[in-house]
Amino acid sequence: MFRRPITNKESEFEYSPDYLTREKRMLFLRGVIAAYPGGYPGRNDQFSPTSIMDDIMAFNIEDPSKPITLFIDSIGGEFSTGMALYDIIKLSKAPIITVGINCASMGSIIFMAGNKRLVFPSSRFMLHLPSAVIQSEVSLDVKELEIKSKELNRVKEEVVDYYIDNGVTAGLGKSADKLKIRKQIFKDIDRAFWLTAKEAINYGLADSIITKEELLGGASV
Repeated sequence: MFRRPITNKESEFEYSPDYLTREKRMLFLRGVIAAYPGGYPGRNDQFSPTSIMDDIMAFNIEDPSKPITLFIDSIGGEFSTGMALYDIIKLSKAPIITVGINCASMGSIIFMAGNKRLVFPSSRFMLHLPSAVIQSEVSLDVKELEIKSKELNRVKEEVVDYYIDNGVTAGLGKSADKLKIRKQIFKDIDRAFWLTAKEAINYGLADSIITKEELLGGASV
């Protein structure tokens, strides 16, 4: 974990995310989900998905028995980059508690990957199917367009699978038929689908609203 060194007590809260990461195993995914520089648009700050992936692996080496808390405040971003972080969370031996602040699009998929999924009372979520924009690709022939369309449809099917695999019930209840849940999810997220904290819990996206003890004392799985 590459963090700024803390030299004395007075400097602890000047870089509070570093302090919380070091002392409480808390990580923060903030902003657009984008790849490391070299990808578009690229970012390598400590709140980026690539930095979070590195930290999760480091924590697993340090002590795989202690929980990691990941706070998420993101409008979404690249599907492939987001899924890389999703896989790291799922493969982590150390249990990962996700706390959704505001999670849209890819941010909501990463959020629901946690072993325990907590929300703030005022948290909001936005779900939608992935989309693709073809820019300055006038040379594409019909076959290439068909390939792109086929891949986009495959990704859309996968996204709904991820929701179902992580317990999303579309508000129909855990005993509801999976085919019925699937159809309802597709219907709901065909366009931007907004959820409050309580609605996200009812939808099966989140588990519960975070308590003072879980926030300040560290949540357990």
